[in-house]
Amino acid sequence: MCGLSGVFSRGDTRPSVIAMTRCLAHRGPDDTGMEMLASRSGEPAGMFGHRRLAILDLSSGGHQPKWSLGGRLCITYNGEIFNYAELKRDLESDGFSFASSSDTEVLLRGWEQSGPGFLRRLRGMFAMAIWDRDADAGYLIRDPFGIKPLYFAQVGTDLLFASEVRAILDTGRVPRTLSPQAVRSYLSTGSVAEPLTIIEGIHAIPPGCVTRVVAVGGAFKVERSDRYVEPFAAADPVERHAKSHVHRIRDALRESVRYHLVSDVPVGVFLSGGIDSSAVAGLASEVSETPIDSFTVTFEEADYSEAEPARDAARRFGTRHNEVPLSGRNLLDMLPDFFAAMDQPSLDGFNTFVVSRAVADHGLKVVLSGLGGDELFGGYPSFRRARLLAPLWKLPRALRTAGALGLTPFEDLRASRVRSMLTDSGVAQAAYRASRTLFGERHVSRLLSPAGVTEEPLYWQPEELDLSRLNVMQQVSAYEMTGYMRNTLLRDSDVFSMACGLELRVPLVDMRVAQVAHQAARTSLSGNRGPKPLLLEAVRDLVPESSFSKPKKGFTLPFEKWMRAEIRHEVDSVVGDEAGASALGLVPGEVRGVWSAFQARRPGVNWSRPWALYTLMKWAHENGVSCDSSAVTIPEAEPALALGS
Repeated sequence: MCGLSGVFSRGDTRPSVIAMTRCLAHRGPDDTGMEMLASRSGEPAGMFGHRRLAILDLSSGGHQPKWSLGGRLCITYNGEIFNYAELKRDLESDGFSFASSSDTEVLLRGWEQSGPGFLRRLRGMFAMAIWDRDADAGYLIRDPFGIKPLYFAQVGTDLLFASEVRAILDTGRVPRTLSPQAVRSYLSTGSVAEPLTIIEGIHAIPPGCVTRVVAVGGAFKVERSDRYVEPFAAADPVERHAKSHVHRIRDALRESVRYHLVSDVPVGVFLSGGIDSSAVAGLASEVSETPIDSFTVTFEEADYSEAEPARDAARRFGTRHNEVPLSGRNLLDMLPDFFAAMDQPSLDGFNTFVVSRAVADHGLKVVLSGLGGDELFGGYPSFRRARLLAPLWKLPRALRTAGALGLTPFEDLRASRVRSMLTDSGVAQAAYRASRTLFGERHVSRLLSPAGVTEEPLYWQPEELDLSRLNVMQQVSAYEMTGYMRNTLLRDSDVFSMACGLELRVPLVDMRVAQVAHQAARTSLSGNRGPKPLLLEAVRDLVPESSFSKPKKGFTLPFEKWMRAEIRHEVDSVVGDEAGASALGLVPGEVRGVWSAFQARRPGVNWSRPWALYTLMKWAHENGVSCDSSAVTIPEAEPALALGS
């Protein structure tokens, strides 16, 4: 796990790569490197940078950026290839030799053998940049689910890329200007939907794609993005009875956890006490040759604490259990570090930051998470809503539209959700939007000044989604995985774990697990058997009863209470800043109105709405970002770092 950066350019790229690499130091405290690139004719082609967190092959053999043995390819790479040992054996049998035991070298040899086709054989999480001297082309690549981030910006004739948005900003070459479309996306859902980022001109590389960069007339630009894998290609239901599905899911989960334990350093696990994290912890304890350390966040507020079910699970699995107490006072003290770690504003993420810091302080570099179980196996309210809405979609569209028009006078969130449920393009999208809407469209327009209002789409359906072959429950799963999971959960998990020098792995977000889950979707998600019925059957004998007999909480924090007590003054000082709101294109009175409505305990205004506004304003202030980039002073790059050999 690492941080990568680079510039494709014919000019002097050292200052930019030095600035980005320095900004990413927290992602890789163990090593740093940079390499100059050249074209087939010897012209400059840019530079790669890297920060390393050593997990596999702790020797200098894992140093990056890394060249192929013949000097044709150079790679800078972030992530882990969990089946690299098998791939290495196959390549060796085909005559390839290796100078290290790193998965990075396996990627180089595999690309030499098969080019982009090799990517289809990978099981892992990754973002990478490859320069191919013979082809005079660069390639920017992400894993199929977008577990690892990668961003780029076109700046004149140069193309910059990095693992974090703020690294690109630190070059001083991209204005610190908010994207109006991204702000609207954030207000609508609590995070910015890819391919947007919060900064105008910086975009996310699409997951599951190879993005080819070439020089045209002296300028390096994106030529095209080719999809190398379809995450939902194997989603057609296979007609097997439920018992077969249960066995196949259990086998896939166990195999994935075994792969995700591959490491040359100890591995821990987040253990909330729910079924997802308990399943991961239980399987890890089964297949690991050494005891597992487990971690859970605890609260004084009994309604939120998962301490008891987590303890039950830890006792059952024999993990070395650690509890991380958190109070409102702790949260207030940790806010400066939290915002220092935040790459883009997010409604979520503080829970991940807290537990990641505790795991890193414990001395671990790798931890497993149960993220992905709700999306794959039907754990969210959106799945239940889809079942309830299905009969409504049998009514004529004109009748549903008339019902939506009857709600026009109402502007609260509930009315907005019902309107979308009546008029969206399908049951799955309606159910997903009803579950994930933070501010309704009318309220978003009121929060934004006229200059910030845009009619651009919010990417409710990413381009890679082909829903035509999926049933309604599979469609909801696809929306959750490419929406909330990708734009919030995975992004936050990466940013806040890496801020602590910790590699967070997600065994449930795996191609094989996703395939068997979607193939079983008609059986596991149909009817009304409660959330995640098939996952529960697959691990019932493994996890304690307390993991599935109590209502789901996960790592939920008591924000509702804390925002009226310990952190009230802090939130008030930010959301009440009229100049700060105006600088972001927000209407100060509307922002203050949300905060006042929360304090007055108005119906439909819970903690998430004022917290989202606070987070956006606080993050923008801390990073010198506004609607007007001309008012921002951008720091100059510091002196050069040493180049890698």
